[in-house]
Amino acid sequence: MNSEIAKKVLDAGLATGADFAELYVQNKTQRAVDLNYKRVDNVATQLIYGAGVRLMCGLQQVYGYTSDLSESSLVALAEKLAASFDGKRKLNAGELKEVKNPDKHAPAKEADTMTTEERIEYLKRGEKVIYETSPLIVNARCSMNETDEYVEIFTVKEGVSRTVRDRRVHTRVTATAIASRDGAFEVGMFSPGLSKGVEFLSDIDYVKGAKEAAEDAVALLDAPECPSGVMPVIIGNKFGGVLFHEACGHPLEGTAISHNSSPFAGKLGQKIASDIVTAIDDGTLDHGWGSENFDDEGEPSTRNVLIENGVLKSYMVDTFDGRRMNMKSTGACRRESYKYMPTTRMTNTYIASGKSTPEEIIKATKYGLYCVSFNGGSVDPTTDKFNFTSAKTYVVKDGKLDHLVKQACLVGFGYEILPKIDMVGNDAELSAGMCGAASGSVCAAVGQPTLRVAEMTVGGKGETV
Repeated sequence: MNSEIAKKVLDAGLATGADFAELYVQNKTQRAVDLNYKRVDNVATQLIYGAGVRLMCGLQQVYGYTSDLSESSLVALAEKLAASFDGKRKLNAGELKEVKNPDKHAPAKEADTMTTEERIEYLKRGEKVIYETSPLIVNARCSMNETDEYVEIFTVKEGVSRTVRDRRVHTRVTATAIASRDGAFEVGMFSPGLSKGVEFLSDIDYVKGAKEAAEDAVALLDAPECPSGVMPVIIGNKFGGVLFHEACGHPLEGTAISHNSSPFAGKLGQKIASDIVTAIDDGTLDHGWGSENFDDEGEPSTRNVLIENGVLKSYMVDTFDGRRMNMKSTGACRRESYKYMPTTRMTNTYIASGKSTPEEIIKATKYGLYCVSFNGGSVDPTTDKFNFTSAKTYVVKDGKLDHLVKQACLVGFGYEILPKIDMVGNDAELSAGMCGAASGSVCAAVGQPTLRVAEMTVGGKGETV
């Protein structure tokens, strides 16, 4: 985007009293290759190209977008949005000074160094091992998804005119195995991703992950139903962090806090979790799935300690919600595309490692569940009530893993489980996920070490404990 055109757009937006103006320009290429039912099901490339204009005046905010990036179109859009206000000009867009980009997450290997045929062959190796695992496998779905995104963000904020440019590259592969017998179906999945180029494909053992997914699907066919009741629950590392993400992360976002609809509103400095819990949202992790050099309103990404030794230390805040909260942005304002107005979103959100080993946590549990991984879940941020479905779960008896069971449903309130975390492992890792909210679907990593919640409500079709 030509800086002079950007300056004209911002000036048009500021004409009627706005005290903040933003022009967001996006050019994003998405590539997908999918294998399904032993055939190449999809090879596609999609271009997302457009711009959004956002204006603020005090606690009022307006947004519009267009795929026509001509000067006349963008200025007309800014003028139309500016008509929402009826004041006099307070600011002019001055010289747009570009903020230096640390460029921490640049790909080592570009997408065009790998052909479509090579991508298909890579996925076929995973597909092959899935089908070879057992005759009970009825389908293998293997896919590769890549995005290469350039954004330019021009802003007038607090009287300062700035330009930010960033590139974001993501690569993710998935291997899904479906096993069936006597009309019953079970699923196993392997789905890693990072903010890297195609070098990521060499960083992981896709065939091993695909085989483990197939073995999980087959084993679940013989697994009995999960018991139900209130019991200790051990939550596995990596994608086990989706529970914290949903049950506690969303209620700590400025969107919920600024409207006083979160149970954590107004509790900064208060004890909300057990002493052994420290939780962090870190958009600066090298090549993290949710990492960016800048967020989607041009603020530098930060490492934000949300909970430290059980005490609530910070929220995730964007500029607009920050006005409501009288707080500065924490660099966590994100959006799916130019078609969405940005708002506070998580980046790489995780519970930090503790001192116990996973083996010690299992050994210390007389009876309970060990939820190794999850399919996903949801939460109502206004009540903090959550529900999650596990993908792989074991019953623990007398300090040992006893047997695999079918999926468990965990229900409860985030503010209730945080104080009940009584053991935290030393094996924190992160996993890739997609997070959907008001500003669309964004890449967000979840993570934690293995940890134990002293008691949780478990829903299962097995016997009641």
